[in-house]
Amino acid sequence: MAFSYAKGPLRETTGIPASAFSKGHPLMYTSASSLSRIAELIPSGTLICGFAKADSTESLNNQVPYVVALHGTTYWSDMTIGSQVTAGEARDLEFTSGEFYVSTSQTTPIVWIEPQGGSADVVDSATSRVLVVVDPTYLIYRQQA
Repeated sequence: MAFSYAKGPLRETTGIPASAFSKGHPLMYTSASSLSRIAELIPSGTLICGFAKADSTESLNNQVPYVVALHGTTYWSDMTIGSQVTAGEARDLEFTSGEFYVSTSQTTPIVWIEPQGGSADVVDSATSRVLVVVDPTYLIYRQQA
């Protein structure tokens, strides 16, 4: 699973899946306001609306639950095994083997490593997961919740 809610403002809702995605994938709206996984190579101007709480194939009445991506919400995210991170640094996402990971790259930063506390507080090395917040410029809902 790529992303899951950790702490902060929480809003959950449902949407119509327009393409295949898995639980934890970052989502965007299509032109028809349906849900689609963000592109593997995330283009400039991409806006994240939330993170899937279920696979798109698990829709009920053509609706899939997702966590709305809000400013100030912290998420657990998978990271590339062996990565070292420092609290407060910006990182890219990479799509490998069907999952999104916090990458070692800082070319197009989409998430920030949780800035509160030291790196020991934000990394779960046993599961290769890290606490992150999404850069507000990539959020559809940018205001404080």
